Formats: sequence, C-alpha cells, structure tokens
Amino acid sequence: MKVGRVVLAMDIGGTKLGAAVVTESGDVLGEMLRPTNPSWQPLEIIEVLFALAEEAVCRADTEWRALAALGVSFGGPVDFPAGITVRCHHLPGWEGVALRDVLAERSGLPAIMDNDANAACLGEVAFGAARGCRDVLYVTVSTGIGAGLVLDGRPYRGAGSMAGELGHTLVVPDGPSCSCGRRGCLEAVASGPAIARAGGEALEAGEDSVLRCIPRAELTAEHIAEAAGSDPLAARIMETAGEYLGLAIAGAVNLLNPQIVVIGGGVSLAGDALLRPLREAVRRYGAAEALCDLAIVVGQLGRRGGLLGAAALALERSSCE
Repeated sequence: MKVGRVVLAMDIGGTKLGAAVVTESGDVLGEMLRPTNPSWQPLEIIEVLFALAEEAVCRADTEWRALAALGVSFGGPVDFPAGITVRCHHLPGWEGVALRDVLAERSGLPAIMDNDANAACLGEVAFGAARGCRDVLYVTVSTGIGAGLVLDGRPYRGAGSMAGELGHTLVVPDGPSCSCGRRGCLEAVASGPAIARAGGEALEAGEDSVLRCIPRAELTAEHIAEAAGSDPLAARIMETAGEYLGLAIAGAVNLLNPQIVVIGGGVSLAGDALLRPLREAVRRYGAAEALCDLAIVVGQLGRRGGLLGAAALALERSSCE
C-alpha cells in the first residue's frame, strides 16, 4: 500500500470524540473513538483527544514525528482564519477558544480547524461521494444539522466563516425550541435528537407503536429509522423529518445550483425512510432549472466523515508547508 503523507485527524462532536492516523489516499491506519461526556469542559476534551491520538498513533504502527499535520473537525461554528471556536450548541465552554493554536503547540504539528460540516464536505470531495465535483452542497444530519460548501472547486466559508448554518434556517415559525435559543429551526425538527423527541412525544400522547417497548430515555433516531419500514408512527416521523430537510435543501439548491447534494451524518444511515421524502420535497420546492441533473446521494464516508474530513483539512495544511 502506498502511504505518502500521513496526518493526524481529530473529531470533536456532540456525541463522540475521535482521533485517527490517515494517509493521503484516505486509508485509516489507526483510529480511536469514545463517547463525549456532555459536562466536559474544553481542557478536559483536549486531554481525552490526545490520549486517543496517542493510542491511534500506536495502532497505526507509526511515530508522532512521521505525522505531517493535524486537522480538527469541530461540532460548532468557528472563526476559520483565526482558528477560534465560536461556540458549541451541545457542549459547554467553547466560546472563544483558540483551539487551533492550543493543539498546534501541544502536538508540535502544523494545525488547521474547521466546523464539522465544512470538514466532512472536504472529506467527501477528497475521498467520497463528491470526488470530481466542483460545486458541492454537503448536509450533515446528526446531533445537529449543518452544511458545507465547495463552489467552483474551492471551500466556501463566507465573510465571517458562518456559511452553511443550514440547521438554523427557520422552517416552522414558532416551532420547537432549538439549541441556538430560537424556535422552529430545521435542527429543532429534523436532527437526530429532534426525531427521537418526536417519537417520545407521540408515545406519551398514547399512539400505538412497536417503539413503545423502548424506554423513552433510551429512544433514538436510529430506533425510529429501523422501525419505519413496518411501523406507521415511525414512518410518519421520518417522513416529516425528511420533508423539512428537503424544504431547506431546496432553498439552498435554488440559491447555489450545486452539481451534487451529499447527505451525511449518523441520521443519513436511515436510508430510504429519510431520503425518499427528502428527495420528493426537493423536487416539490426546488426550481426546475436548478434541479436539472442534480444528484442527491448519501455520503460514502459514513461515521468516519468527521475524521476523514479532518484528515482532508490536514492534508491541505501540510501541502502549504
């Protein structure tokens, strides 16, 4: 196997932390994951990340000095040029943390950081479903919802690094409360936690479903997606989430006219239960001219999207050295 450059990738998410050693062709040589403790402060998370990284380097049978760069996928908005986290809607204490510089100093490696959607978009362009595409809209549906953009072959982050906050697009005026503090955002009605909440509320209201055998505190979007093929309640919940996603994506497609829309994140693994209503809603709400030849596909990187996106960032960073 041709290895070439080898980089260290880190993923900071609302539900998991990860570190991996990745080659320039996207092969994962060593990987470590663990659940995120929602009470951990940034310094605690950084300590855990480096412990995971040390083990990943060991599993990769390589040495720290062989790593070309460090890339980080962060689950929240960032100031990309400054390398500073703006906030994380799912973890405390991340307002104004100079994470890029902290990790560069601690690791001794050139470092780069971006939000998780931007990173995963670059990962799909480099290694996955969007290879060869110059105009890409990537939508991640997981603990939160975000979007990453590649336009005319270049990452697009916006004037203040805030492009792609699709999850905080208003889709239900005066709808459910969102983690951002507003109401009716896409994330509040179609993210993994929102899907689970909708299932729990329906069961509490007395609706019949096979989901009733799962304690509400343990009910997840994955349970609902798995039941959607045979359970009317689960199917309706996934249909509703897919339609809201399609509505928001249609607006983005009308604005940006991408070649391809890549759906990633854990909830994308729900398959047709989510994608069929999503695609139907895009066709219903999208402009015909913008939909011509548009592909809507599931990302190929799966649960490694964040780590491989971070690796794509690190490879970009190392090429600047």
